Amino acid sequence: MESPEWHLRMQEYTAEAGGLSPAADRFYFLRHGETEHNKQRIIQTQRGVTLNDTGRSQARKAADILAPLTFIEIHASDLERTWETAEIVNEKCAKPLHKQSNLWERDWGDWAGQSNVDLDWGGDPENGETLQQFTLRTLDGFREVLSLSKEILIVAHGGNYAVLLAAFGLQLSGPRVVKNAEPICLTRDEAGPKGWAATPI
Repeated sequence: MESPEWHLRMQEYTAEAGGLSPAADRFYFLRHGETEHNKQRIIQTQRGVTLNDTGRSQARKAADILAPLTFIEIHASDLERTWETAEIVNEKCAKPLHKQSNLWERDWGDWAGQSNVDLDWGGDPENGETLQQFTLRTLDGFREVLSLSKEILIVAHGGNYAVLLAAFGLQLSGPRVVKNAEPICLTRDEAGPKGWAATPI
């Protein structure tokens, strides 16, 4: 299954910008837990959206999975839904927790609050970020946190994960980029065709 056109464009943007070369051989990614906007299929604003009870439960379950792992710190988007997820996870993991504003979700401008059922990821929302702007801003955020030569956990958004896959030349695997609060292990895979593998834990 080939990625949609907008994700192929993300791959082009990241390649043209020099790609992504993490210093560590392994790191972890976690999307925030569910929000009411997720549940109702509404395009989210950047700020002002918190987890619902399901999302908090998802974050606690993710914490159980992540607690035994060997990452040494957490870097998280400081939007409410991601920061709350990171704090819940860190109640069990007890690692240094750092804010990363370049890993905010895409600014959907005037499209925020509308249904996301037929969301045009490749479009340019009025008063929001273009696909290229979002991709390059997110790439900068990943470069900053992945320049560290140690295993880390990144807590961010579905759109950011799409950029991460694009930077590694990996395809989207289904209609959802990544499930809410599903921990993913990213591992250097020199024998593989893309150099990196992404595996749900």
